[in-house]
Amino acid sequence: MKRFIAVGLIVFFGVLLFSFPARVAYRWFAPPDIQLTGISGSIWNGSAVEGLAAGAYVQDISWKLKPGSIFAGKLEFATSGRPASGLLSADVAASLDRSLSLSNINGRLPLDLVHPALQQNRISGDVTLSFASLVMRDGMPVDIDGTITIANLFLPDLSATRLGDYKADFRTENGNVVAIVDDLSGDLDISGTLTLSPNRNYLLLGEVAARPGAPPSITQQLQFLGSADQRGFRPFRFEGTL
Repeated sequence: MKRFIAVGLIVFFGVLLFSFPARVAYRWFAPPDIQLTGISGSIWNGSAVEGLAAGAYVQDISWKLKPGSIFAGKLEFATSGRPASGLLSADVAASLDRSLSLSNINGRLPLDLVHPALQQNRISGDVTLSFASLVMRDGMPVDIDGTITIANLFLPDLSATRLGDYKADFRTENGNVVAIVDDLSGDLDISGTLTLSPNRNYLLLGEVAARPGAPPSITQQLQFLGSADQRGFRPFRFEGTL
């Protein structure tokens, strides 16, 4: 009799585990950086109509749980979704400390979807994401390794034409998120370093020059940065708090 009871309990908990509703799992385990609506399916294989992941709006979200991650004390999913325009895919893990870990991040989306301020200032471009890893805690990146490329960058306050292509290589250094910013092509010759500290302060330092043939408006705007050195480069510094 005890043997049958044990087998029955194993079957019961097995069915419960494999059919565990995604809505319940979301309420129990989801970190603050993930907000979903329209959840259906199970914790193993489910979907959501829309949501926010680390502040980014995504639609048509789907996921599949990686069972081996449970033994490492976290829930890891292969997931994909669709921003208002473009595509995003990543492996997402929710740890017991309620941090959000992402890996194998790949995506394409318009730059103006990243933040409302970009829309308000009519800044646009085509963003490509390629990250090996990204860890978010309380809405802030705390560990990062990857690259963001912006093609066809448009800054209306600087030029009436597209400025070209640019990239930022991100890494974690001494507890800070650091990005090396560089140009790939276009009217600006730029190099800089962006530092984002855990207290949400950011600092962007670098130098920039207009390339030969750049529109006169670019040269005129760059003059506000101060005097150019012998190479024609002008230093810039932008800082603030997110």
